Amino acid sequence: MNSLSENDLLKTFEDKELVELYRTEGSFLSPTVLQLSQQLDEYIVLIQKITKTIK
Repeated sequence: MNSLSENDLLKTFEDKELVELYRTEGSFLSPTVLQLSQQLDEYIVLIQKITKTIK
């Protein structure tokens, strides 16, 4: 899988999880929603670093 496909897949996951949590919490400013967003951002950066190292 190339890095573009990995990023697209990860973005789709992030969007679905954040939307689901937003619907549960009722706000994008909810601490829980913000925490998930930050965790997913860190995960994306880690995957990008790993992908860059492999190439």
